[in-house]
Amino acid sequence: MLTRRGLEGSTPHTGSLVVLLFNFVIFFIALAWVDFSRIAFSWHWAAFAGAGISSPALSLLFMYRSIAQMGVAPTNAIVITNAFFGPFLAFFILGERPHPVIWLGIAIVVCGVWLLMGGADMRKHWRYIWIPVMSAICFGLAHNLRKIGFGGMDSLLFGGFLQAASAAAVAPIILKIATRGHAYAFNPRSVRYFLLAGLAMAAALLSLLFALRSGQVSLIGPILAAAPLFALVLTYLLLGSHEKITPRIVGGACLIVSGVVLVASLK
Repeated sequence: MLTRRGLEGSTPHTGSLVVLLFNFVIFFIALAWVDFSRIAFSWHWAAFAGAGISSPALSLLFMYRSIAQMGVAPTNAIVITNAFFGPFLAFFILGERPHPVIWLGIAIVVCGVWLLMGGADMRKHWRYIWIPVMSAICFGLAHNLRKIGFGGMDSLLFGGFLQAASAAAVAPIILKIATRGHAYAFNPRSVRYFLLAGLAMAAALLSLLFALRSGQVSLIGPILAAAPLFALVLTYLLLGSHEKITPRIVGGACLIVSGVVLVASLK
């Protein structure tokens, strides 16, 4: 919601850069509350750093490239398949063995989000489908890397800092490649909204790390895929009734809720 308001006077890559850099600043300040006496150097730190590079850094690169080739709606419709790729990679990387009902729930969530976004005609975009698929894989891989990181270190704040630092370090290069060197637009009003979005992102990341520390990727991934449903509700509540509620939207929302409830009901 905040990013949308910021984009009224700026560009997506400017917003991404500001959000990622401010996210790093927040976690850097949060290091003041970290008990370093309980943290020993470990190779698991590299897993958190890799997670930051995988997502949001690389996932943004492929997402922007996909939007340029295919458009926003088809890109989003494919990127939400990260709800599948997270558990799929966890099967091989982490040895998780999701219950068959979880795979059913994942399929229901993906179909629901697809319907909520209006679906997409992929026939004319088939040559570029691999680009948003790579974005989805990066999203799913990042969840697995975070889980690996917690295998040797359980500090949420320090793990968040490592991820935010790696993402901020490569973000300028990634965004320059993704946007073919387009100039940034640092509009003061937009930057204020982007900073608030960075604060929201830090809170979301901290919540995600808390969930991944004790939960399975195959359970958390499908719940994260329900984000478009919350975006729709918040748009209606905070920006007024400018969003037309159609049977397609209601049907997609019902599918998402059903899939998430199905997944979350399993222990």
